[in-house]
Amino acid sequence: MTLPRFWAGAATALAAASLLALASIAAVIAYGAGAEPLSVAGVRFAGPVLLLYLLLRLTGGPIRLGRRDRGAALALGAVQAAQSYCLYASFEHIPIGLAMILFYVYPFLVGLLAGVIGQDRPTRALLAGLVLAFVGLSLILNVTGEGLNRAGASFALLAALCWTAVVVASTWLIRGGDSRPVTLHVQASAQLLFLAVLAAAGDVRFPATLEGWAAFGLVPLLYGVAMASFFAAAAAIGSVRVSLVMNFEIVAAVVLGYMVLGQTLTPLQLVGGAFVILALAAVGRGRARP
Repeated sequence: MTLPRFWAGAATALAAASLLALASIAAVIAYGAGAEPLSVAGVRFAGPVLLLYLLLRLTGGPIRLGRRDRGAALALGAVQAAQSYCLYASFEHIPIGLAMILFYVYPFLVGLLAGVIGQDRPTRALLAGLVLAFVGLSLILNVTGEGLNRAGASFALLAALCWTAVVVASTWLIRGGDSRPVTLHVQASAQLLFLAVLAAAGDVRFPATLEGWAAFGLVPLLYGVAMASFFAAAAAIGSVRVSLVMNFEIVAAVVLGYMVLGQTLTPLQLVGGAFVILALAAVGRGRARP
């Protein structure tokens, strides 16, 4: 791999992480204009489904899956729909930066679950990262929960659990092949499920202002471009390196949350977040070294 190719791929991954954080910011702006997590999460997958379908068509990539894999991917879409709703619901209660710090415990959960089911072997880097992450979460949650909205923290951690299941099951479905058709089916299933829920719910709150609708429309667009950027970066520098760079979403969420929304974290929560980021870096380096 040439140095220019590496830096181009890393920059693309950084852009993907920043776009995901911006999509979260847009969701909170839409909330302020009267929308709710169900309506915002309900359109989140429209962008990536369309862009991923067009990407596969333009590149000649496979779109269809076998009957068994297709059924599993469509079922997994329900889990990703739950993950999306829980994550976006957490933004109603706690700052985006804090929600992302809690959500990013999922790499450690993935490592543990993969070890339990025999999909992968736990490494010393993972164990060291778990210790650092536990320290960080202890500082963030502050044991007693003082100053922390329990509903928001619970939603963020539930999102991490759901995403862990999606990652582990998707790894089994992909089996070293092209991840894009699996991702397309999973996200298309999540989008169809949300549309069904929105239709059944009937009384769903949407933005009441022009600014709110603009933010509402940006959510699927930003998320879709982020997904396309993620796959482009993975093709350039590999999925392991991209996953490591994607941890920048935490930093982007904290910074953008402060700059755009005026959201701040306590010094203790910032220290806890630093421990989580160090833990993610330790696990990422451990995965990249072999």
